[in-house]
Amino acid sequence: MKFHRERKPSPWLVQNLYLRDTWGYTYGLSRPRRFDPRRFFIWAMLAFAVVDVVLAVVFLFAFLFPPRPTLSTAKRSVTRTPTVFARPASPTPEPTQPPPAATRVRPTKSAPTRIATQAPPPAEPTQPAVPVVEKNNVAPGRTFAFDLPATLNVGALNVELPPEPADCTPADQMPEVVGESVKLCAGQTYRPFTLRGENIGVFGDKSAVIQASGRGYGIVAEGARLTIQNVTIRASTDPLDAAVLLCLYPDCKGRPGGVAYGGGILVRAPDTTIMDSDISGGVAGVAAERVRGLKLLNNRLDNATGWGSYNFAVEASIFVGNSLSYANRSCKTPDGGFLPSGCESAGWSCIACQKNIIARNTCTGSGDCYYMNGEGNLTSNHNRFHQNECRAAPHNCYEVTFAVGNEFVENIARDDPDTGAACKYPFWVGGSQVFFSRNYWSCTISPDTAIQHATASTHVPTKVENR
Repeated sequence: MKFHRERKPSPWLVQNLYLRDTWGYTYGLSRPRRFDPRRFFIWAMLAFAVVDVVLAVVFLFAFLFPPRPTLSTAKRSVTRTPTVFARPASPTPEPTQPPPAATRVRPTKSAPTRIATQAPPPAEPTQPAVPVVEKNNVAPGRTFAFDLPATLNVGALNVELPPEPADCTPADQMPEVVGESVKLCAGQTYRPFTLRGENIGVFGDKSAVIQASGRGYGIVAEGARLTIQNVTIRASTDPLDAAVLLCLYPDCKGRPGGVAYGGGILVRAPDTTIMDSDISGGVAGVAAERVRGLKLLNNRLDNATGWGSYNFAVEASIFVGNSLSYANRSCKTPDGGFLPSGCESAGWSCIACQKNIIARNTCTGSGDCYYMNGEGNLTSNHNRFHQNECRAAPHNCYEVTFAVGNEFVENIARDDPDTGAACKYPFWVGGSQVFFSRNYWSCTISPDTAIQHATASTHVPTKVENR
């Protein structure tokens, strides 16, 4: 008897003996249970996606269907009605007599009397309110209107002045720092002082004189909305500064310049008004540094040894009706040369100035009459020169360099009819873009030649547009 059955080779036989037996049947081996990071990452992303969808649905539902406030919440909500603060309660006066002791006896009702009561005392007449008057009696404030050239299309200029004291402050009582409006006493001589505050002023009648010397100023204006009217200042130049080439800037290679030279008035307060004043003798008549809204109106700023009006970084200011004559000097140059006139002096000078109005000013015999130097990226742009006059400037009547948007309308450059001295250049506009309209140029150098010389002086394009 045969118990051994013959085995036939299976058609599914493969060569991989580790997976199947010789008859083609797989071994009963299961997949090893090890961590699969790929599958875990996929399931985690699916879980996060489900959470994001749920949160998005919740926020969208809350945005589309906001909960209505309850009645109590509405009552506590903030209203827009103005809050009126109650007057503080008056303190209860202490009793002058001790209060009666408490008793348990019920008071008896007395019969009403028919005796006439005493008439109440008549009310004391109330005193009328008396206005509080300061130490000095003051007059009411005033408003002046200045007509500007119609070519500016800006209307009249209204200037509000603070109240002027009726009583003057004697020179020996004038403090070094003035914090309220003061009036100068006629015929007296004052030492320099600082005007510091807001909406205050210094008033005079031109007979009182404020003296300044060297690198100091007669008045230093600090604060805002200050007024200086009808004052006379006589300054003197420091001997060490009398014959040097002026520095137009706050610093020239370690040498201070600009407002450092001293003069009549130093303005460091915005919206300052200086009008109807007579200032002479120092390097600068009126010096202003980094201010807006300055108003120089109808002042006589003659015979300065540097600038009648010096301005650094002054914007949106007005210069109208001023006399800026004879601001001139001779000097030795740093290389040992000598200049008989000029030396960076000018009747009106402005460095890094923007959007100012210069109108109806007169200038005779200053080194330059109107001077805006734009070197060192300190350009002065969009300033308006209307109806100004320059006579006998030994260098340039109107000089503006490396700037854009400056306009010159109905200005005059001519000789001095009193002395016959001629002006040299009517204008110098090297490296600038300017607008000319209806100007009168009559100097030694013709307008066409002046444009040619200015254009050839720099590689920066020069453009003159005549309107």
